Amino acid sequence: MGNLFSTTNEGDNSVLSKNAEAYVQNGIPIEAVSLRCEAFRLMNEAKESSRHSQLEYQSGNKSQAKLLSINKNNLYIQMNEKNQQAAELIFKHFNQNRSNDVTEALKYVEDRLNKCRLENLSQLTIITGMGNDSPNKIPKIKPQVEDFVRRNNLKVTYYDGHIVIDLSINDGNKIINDRNSNECIIL
Repeated sequence: MGNLFSTTNEGDNSVLSKNAEAYVQNGIPIEAVSLRCEAFRLMNEAKESSRHSQLEYQSGNKSQAKLLSINKNNLYIQMNEKNQQAAELIFKHFNQNRSNDVTEALKYVEDRLNKCRLENLSQLTIITGMGNDSPNKIPKIKPQVEDFVRRNNLKVTYYDGHIVIDLSINDGNKIINDRNSNECIIL
């Protein structure tokens, strides 16, 4: 696809390449594409600073090499900040109409749990995910589902990205279970 973040004129970083313009046409906000272009420019500047740092070091000018190396590190930090800002803009743009509220998911869990009990299923597996697509990778659904099972005193086994609720009815030492099957839901 070519260089996504190249500019039409080396000295003018405000002009987006045709590839970057294609991203805008595909629904990526222009602000995010601009941030990605800026991050790309900072990366190239950091690479150039690194190259100069190595040349200075090899020439014996270690203090100048150190300054260039520090500059390189600062440029990479700025690059990462721009990329993070772009990622947040893109996420918000594509998820603006999605509810951040997990009550709908919890209602679904409760309904499915009741259905499984009526059908005498032995377990219910709930795939909650690990929060990788949540802002700052902080899970929203899984902690709420875990709280739900604690509040309802359910027997549960926890795993990364899912939980398994044991629906077997324990009557003394005897486990009653008409059907030895399970059901899975994805939240």
